[in-house]
Amino acid sequence: MENIETLYTWSGLLGLLVLLAVCYWILKLLTYIGERFAKKNVTNKKIISFLKKGMLFYKPVAISFLLLDFISINYITHSILLVFISLFGFYYIKNFVSGIFFRANPLVSKDAFITIGDFKGEVKSLQSFGLIINAEYGERFINYTEIENLGFAINSNVNTKLRQTLYLRTQLTKEQVLNLIFDNPILDFGQKPTIKNSEIPQVFKFQYTLENGAATEDLTAFLHEIQIETSVTNNFK
Repeated sequence: MENIETLYTWSGLLGLLVLLAVCYWILKLLTYIGERFAKKNVTNKKIISFLKKGMLFYKPVAISFLLLDFISINYITHSILLVFISLFGFYYIKNFVSGIFFRANPLVSKDAFITIGDFKGEVKSLQSFGLIINAEYGERFINYTEIENLGFAINSNVNTKLRQTLYLRTQLTKEQVLNLIFDNPILDFGQKPTIKNSEIPQVFKFQYTLENGAATEDLTAFLHEIQIETSVTNNFK
């Protein structure tokens, strides 16, 4: 009877592993389909962003479920085993968890210019246990625990993409404006543009980031073509 229960419990753990793996690949497939084939508009952009954040947090949640199921097979033996593993692997576990929250930061993205302690450079890759930056003397790997200890800053200078602001006057809604500008190639949608109501009716505060080499004059010309007035202040005359 004990062997049957043990077999059933291990079978349950295997079934959970398969289920979680299938859910992960479904989530990944939905993200891929959304990026490649979905109609480009603000709503779909938000959905894709949500799916990416979901994938980021899915792994630790899935691992937690597997560990709980593993412990339930034999509470005492498996709990002691996991305690020993945690003691020896604490540094790596802490580093992995720190990386999840670091990558979830909306300011952090590939190609951002970052300062970490004495190191400055462009983010080349965000990995599970650290990031790679193109520093002055070549590529450098910095783990997330070190970043947490040293702190970091996302820099703005002539070599980086700056966040800019325009005021827009139009009878369109915020969603309609964003949908109209969504396909404009001069906007960097890696740093999502935002549009908010101002204190003046039919005037919106539009914050955006341009692609490298693009000029604000190109954006304002495009907005004027679709009958949207622009100003650097909310004072339209």
